[in-house]
Amino acid sequence: MRVDMGKHLPCKAVSYSVTNSTQYMYDTFKVYFQYYRPSPQIAESMGKDALQQSLVALLRGCPLAFARLKIRPDRSICLDYDPENSNNPVLEFHHAAVSYAELEARGFLLADANRYGLDLPPLDGTITESFDQPLLLFKASYLSDGGVALFSSRHHVLFDGNALFSFVSNWAHYNRMLLQQPGTKLSELPPYQVSIAKGNGRAATFKPAEISMDTLISSSELKQSASRIFRPPDAARCVFRIAIADVRRLKQQVADSGVLDKGAWVSSNNALAAFIAQCIARAYTSAGIYEQVPSWSVYHSLDMRRLLDLPLRGIGSPLILTDCPVPTEELVNAEKLPHLTVRIRRNIQKYTADYLRGSLNWIDATYTQLASDGIQKPWTHIWSSLFRSNALLIGVSCMNKLPVYDSDFGAGRPVIVRSPDLICNYVIALPTLDADAIHLSVCLRAPVMRALRSDPEWNALCALDCDG
Repeated sequence: MRVDMGKHLPCKAVSYSVTNSTQYMYDTFKVYFQYYRPSPQIAESMGKDALQQSLVALLRGCPLAFARLKIRPDRSICLDYDPENSNNPVLEFHHAAVSYAELEARGFLLADANRYGLDLPPLDGTITESFDQPLLLFKASYLSDGGVALFSSRHHVLFDGNALFSFVSNWAHYNRMLLQQPGTKLSELPPYQVSIAKGNGRAATFKPAEISMDTLISSSELKQSASRIFRPPDAARCVFRIAIADVRRLKQQVADSGVLDKGAWVSSNNALAAFIAQCIARAYTSAGIYEQVPSWSVYHSLDMRRLLDLPLRGIGSPLILTDCPVPTEELVNAEKLPHLTVRIRRNIQKYTADYLRGSLNWIDATYTQLASDGIQKPWTHIWSSLFRSNALLIGVSCMNKLPVYDSDFGAGRPVIVRSPDLICNYVIALPTLDADAIHLSVCLRAPVMRALRSDPEWNALCALDCDG
């Protein structure tokens, strides 16, 4: 059901152009599950009335959550909020015929979440003239032994992972405040701050390598091409656990190797990404999927907020997909881990504030030119270069420092967070509750997954946490 804001619906109309924020790449919904262990306080703190009231309190300061995706006469795309025609978020409640203990015993499988109705039907986020779907959806499922599964789904134009978990964290904070201070007026609560990445309006001076434009390919052709790469029919998913101490040892291995220039450094996530990429590349070789791999690219999503001096907790998806070409030798040879780590680090260093602003300006200028040339759907012709690459792609998204567990509604933090995103050759790194390990959500073609699970280098550091 749609959230009933009543008199708390934001009164002021708001419209933000999103064309040049690289959100053209994310016309889709992303979903997560947060699981809460049974406790005596959970019935009150995460009850229907409490969750509704605190969500209303948070949403009243976030008008873009009620926006609709609009295509303006000049063919630009915007998030447009009109109080007279609001697109209210969804909050549903469900009593599930499964216990927290059963879900935990099976590893919180995606198949179980779907089987017991803990999720909501998937939505197609493709931007069209008739787009009329909620941009933000939640579902609280009350498990038979008193636990709760909180499902969240958001259009990527509205929220990326950072923004979503910050939003849910603030929702939980408001919930606790209202529980601890009964009678508090919603108007007395601080508003939720929002921000969106933008170019600076200057002329584009270069074309970013990560972004392509082609008017000769249709949107459906591009989607089919991307689907073959990222969503093959034999995709398999597993979640593994790697200790933080082992990730630090990977970083130290690089430092001790002598490959770093004086004063240079690499992060733990750089070393983790290199380790993951190497193991997946070896798995492809062992599985015999490709006799000869022409080239490889290790990519990840880079959040622009810090580099562009934007608020770290806000709305929007200020992301760019980085592209790091890698020689096959560095990927299949475990001894080359230090070299690959340094390569990944140096590649990231090119993404300065000037480069990111220039990328946004190029998108804006190119989009405007397409529209002025009479292209009716310019947003379907600007996309990540990776989608048309001949290279074998390996993606690593290190979300292990996001506030995914800062969501205590009054009965404790979630025990585990799952991301059921099934993009092949893509790994999502999420933190664990005790912060001593990282969960690696891995999606690969089935033969490659079997080879990965037999790889001694992988098994030395990674333990299976969830199969499927």
